[in-house]
Order: sequence, then structure tokens, then C-alpha cells
Amino acid sequence: MRSLYFFGWPSRYGGADTKAAHLLGLLAGHLKITVVPNFPEQLEQSEWTTFLDSLQIRYTSLDRLPGNLSGVALALCNDQFFVRGLHREAIKRGLKVIWSSEMMWHHQQEVQQIKAGSVSRLLYVSEVQKATLNYESFCDVPTRITGNYIDPSCFPFVDRDNTRGITIGRLSRAAEEKYPEDFPVFYEALGIPDARFRVMAWSSALSQKYRWHRFDQRWDLLPVEAEPAASFLQSLDLFVYPLGHQFTESWGRSTVEAMLTGAIPLVPEGHNFGELIVHGETGFLCGDFLEYQEHALRLSREPASRRKMSLACRDHAVTELCDTNRHRECWLEALDV
Repeated sequence: MRSLYFFGWPSRYGGADTKAAHLLGLLAGHLKITVVPNFPEQLEQSEWTTFLDSLQIRYTSLDRLPGNLSGVALALCNDQFFVRGLHREAIKRGLKVIWSSEMMWHHQQEVQQIKAGSVSRLLYVSEVQKATLNYESFCDVPTRITGNYIDPSCFPFVDRDNTRGITIGRLSRAAEEKYPEDFPVFYEALGIPDARFRVMAWSSALSQKYRWHRFDQRWDLLPVEAEPAASFLQSLDLFVYPLGHQFTESWGRSTVEAMLTGAIPLVPEGHNFGELIVHGETGFLCGDFLEYQEHALRLSREPASRRKMSLACRDHAVTELCDTNRHRECWLEALDV
């Protein structure tokens, strides 16, 4: 069995670290996996050591790794991997480095180390990301597109209660650039009667950005991990996800998580969303505010249509976007260097 050394640590917050938990579960039993955290104290997090134990995945600190190894070192958007020289330690021990940035920008020292030949293979999550980062313009490192795997069992479907008002909301990192300048007015101006608005993860920086707006009793602004992501998404009828005008989504993980629970996505055109959503069947790709409003209002008035689309979201996410065998085959090939 081939060996994989994963440099990083899983988490319930942040796209790459959340991805790590699902990816390790996907590959467990198919590769001999060792997880190497950035900091030794992370090994004291019992939630994640218990999780790794359940998958029979080993974990250890960098200083306890043997001097001679064979296999692959994988890092997902781990800024410490280059900054702290973890890549050098991996290479010194005989590992081939595979790097996936996950984001739409270059991390500190990322380009430098790719140019220097430290990386054996580059991974992208989408064609949109690949076109933006354009590694091919400065290196000849082989590349693969792996997408994102989400375990459907972690985001169970819930049939919504159509006797109450609509709840709309969003889940993302608390990054200011992810939110349009008019965000709170955007939600309220949809004009959905008796609507509630739920957002996670909210932050003091976002409160400062929107200090001009009075958030009334309709709003629930929840901090990071105030609720499990699945239960939060299950509380939404519509996953309405306008983005800042200077931000591009590299894949759309929270959108697929929402679909798995049955929350219907209304997202902007472009980005990678066209690869995730069948417009009019499993959500809507919106070109402007009026299109968001048109689709949201119609869904709020038609509970039968809303339930049909909610079920279609779950089915499409499970069968087309989160197919376990397809993702595992893709990853095993991508890690074979």
C-alpha cells in the first residue's frame, strides 16, 4: 500500500481544513496515511485524534518522523508548509511534494518554491482556479484537477416545514471580501414576506463593515461554529450567496453542503457554480439582484416547487457531485507520482 504523509490538520472551519477531514476519510484504507500537524500541540485535540484513530490513520509530530521515507507529502492550502520549511523536511526525508492551494491567490513563498522545483505535482479544485493562478506560465510542473469531496452522510437531508415563513442565509468564512457591499439590504430587499435571515460565521470585522445597517429581529448573526454546519444549513430554505465584486469562488464547498441538506442555492453566475448547479433544477445562477429576487419570491410562494427542488438538490449533490468512488479514483491517480 502506498504511503501518504498529510501535512496539516483537520478542522470544522475553513475550506481546506474541512476538506482535509473528508479527504482523509475518503482515502483511509486505500493508502497508508500519516498526518503531520503544523504544531505539536494539535496532537492534543482529542476530537481529531479520536477521528483519526477511527480511520486507523497514524499521526505524529514532524520531529518524530523517520529520516528515510518513501511516498508522497500532501499539503492543502497550508501556508505553514512553505513558510516554516516543512516542505524541505519532507523532501529531505525522501518524499515527493504535492501542493494544492485551494484559493484564488498565491500563498507566501508558494511561487518561489514551485519555481525552485520543490513541488512534484500541483492540484487545482476547478478550471476557474487553474485559469486564475496560471501556474503553467512560470513552471512545467504536472497538474491535476481534483475538485472537492464531501461525505454526504455528514450533511443529512431534512424535509422543510412549509407551514412557516422562509429562512434564507449563508455559511462561509468570515472574510469581508466574500460579502457584497450592500449585503444586509440585499437580503431584505428580496421582499419575501415573514422571512428570517441567518448567517454563520459572523465576525466583529463584518459587524464593523456593516455598522451603517440596523439588524432587526429578523436576523441571526452567528459566530464561527455557533452550530454544527449541517444543522445550520438544515435550518435554511434558501442558500442565498451573493459575493463581493472583487471575489471569485474557487469551487463552492458550502453551496454543495447546502444542497446536500436540501437548502436551495441561489448563487452568482460565473465562478465555478455552473459546474455544481443545474440552473432551474437544482438551484439558480443569478446575473443580477432582480434575478435573485424573481427566483426567491417564486420559491417562497410555491411550497410544492420548493420541496421538489430541495429533493433534486440532494439527489444531484449525492449522485453527481459527491460520488465516493469517482472522487477516490481521481485522488488516487492524482497522488500517484
